Amino acid sequence: MVDANLHHEVVSLLINAAKAHHDATGGPNPRWAEWYAEHTVDDLNQVLGSEMTFTELAEWLAWADMRYREETPEESWPKAYASWLLA
Repeated sequence: MVDANLHHEVVSLLINAAKAHHDATGGPNPRWAEWYAEHTVDDLNQVLGSEMTFTELAEWLAWADMRYREETPEESWPKAYASWLLA
């Protein structure tokens, strides 16, 4: 079972990245996964105690987006991504 506090921290990081991305780009960005990775990799690594690279995170985010679109879970994307990342 995933620690609820850890899950909440990851969700918060993703939501903050989404807000910052919207403020910075003002709309759709085909390189969004790279942008998110650049702006969250250090914080995610600290929270998770991991050593993901920028490239690994960008690729993972693109994969998570594809999975989310295919599965269309009922939970929000940040919650789904956090669950998958922590699994």
